[in-house]
Amino acid sequence: MDINLRLFSRLSQWVNTFFAPKATLKTESDDAQKGLISLKTIANQYQPRTGEEPVNETMSSQFIYTAEDFIARQSQIKQITDVINLWRNHHGEISAIVAPAGAGLSAFLGQIPSLLANINTQQQDASTSKVKPLPEKGLIMSFYNAPLSASDAIANVCYCFDMQPPATMTDTTITDIIIAINKLPAQLIVIDDLHKLMLRMMGNAQALVTFATIVMETRKHHCWILGCEKFAWQRLSTQYQITHFIKHIITFDYFNAKELASIQTKQLVDLGLISDDYLILKTDEAERNRTQNLSEATHTESEKDDDVNPYDDQLKQLHMISQGHPKLAILLLQYSLTHQTDIAQSSSNNKSDNSSKNNSSKDIGDNSKQCTDICKVNASVLPLCQDNDLFSLAEIYIHGGLRIAQHAHIFAQTIEQSSLQLAYLARQGLIIAQYSQRDFAQHFYFITPALSKIIASHLVNNNKLFN
Repeated sequence: MDINLRLFSRLSQWVNTFFAPKATLKTESDDAQKGLISLKTIANQYQPRTGEEPVNETMSSQFIYTAEDFIARQSQIKQITDVINLWRNHHGEISAIVAPAGAGLSAFLGQIPSLLANINTQQQDASTSKVKPLPEKGLIMSFYNAPLSASDAIANVCYCFDMQPPATMTDTTITDIIIAINKLPAQLIVIDDLHKLMLRMMGNAQALVTFATIVMETRKHHCWILGCEKFAWQRLSTQYQITHFIKHIITFDYFNAKELASIQTKQLVDLGLISDDYLILKTDEAERNRTQNLSEATHTESEKDDDVNPYDDQLKQLHMISQGHPKLAILLLQYSLTHQTDIAQSSSNNKSDNSSKNNSSKDIGDNSKQCTDICKVNASVLPLCQDNDLFSLAEIYIHGGLRIAQHAHIFAQTIEQSSLQLAYLARQGLIIAQYSQRDFAQHFYFITPALSKIIASHLVNNNKLFN
């Protein structure tokens, strides 16, 4: 009965939204004129990542990020280098890299092939008679579908080594697979989006046990590195005790102000708004020496404010609004520049009462500085969500997306009920859909990367996700 009441409530919301008079519907321009950007506008900016090539219907190869796109994470680079060197010296253990969605985990994993080349270069002169040789390149992959049986899990592992999965399961299948894998040349395998292997459906728990068993029994010969989203890792830890067989856990978070400013400065250079001279980064040590050597020239130094990035204030605003989320910050900057006329008008209207008395003498001096205003995020739709909406968002977040049929199974409701609920959330801009041409129950809904932190923070505050 409760499910039916929720269905009619959701249907009523859907009908009201669909038949609303066009004149009352809020537009993107309306938000921009208020200096805001809606969650729906952010979601609509999503573009599928180019560079992915399907390997087969089960898995995909991952885009390899260039070093030019990579910022910071030096501590984590050192940690993963140590893990690889331990494996080379016959102390191999499974390692995991855990980070929140959108913090650059895939970009970090994409650096591993370059890291392998650096390790090889550094150790060419060292005695390596007893050291395991590194593979020429690592294999980075992500799985499309979560396994729902032991045979599915075995197939996933076989695809990692370009092996043909067994046609039938026997009592010795798992043992035979482990022996066969350990006879293959040593390989470094990176599995991104580990959360895609987890699904709250019957058979998945046993499939994960099978997958973990094979990985555990081959970890000495092959180097396994797993990448997982932070909140999905929490669930894997509490429900599946994944930390019992993962020895090395490397973590990182969103970017700090300095790191994010480096990313945004490159974007400004690419847009032709500033000179590439601002891309030259000064280390803290160089700054310290510079301060000591020029201590007598403090007044002269203060006169060189022109050397400061003209968008310095905007970069600080971007970090505060995005909270270090790189994709959101890039989107906010691009959107703010595109809609600057509307946003600036909103900003000037808000400040008109306070500026009329004191700013007349400062206008001339301020005109030479950049006055770009950064739009703020309008997340007003989130507090309007009911509990069942938030629970749905939490499951979609944890799993990296759900099909309508999967959502219906998890929440024990009909396909039609899940279809209406997910369509409603999509119209609010909280999720977007990838539509199936064959079966509407296979429509896939997910949270876009730029919205991940905003939605996750709201779910945590409402006790739907847990740190």
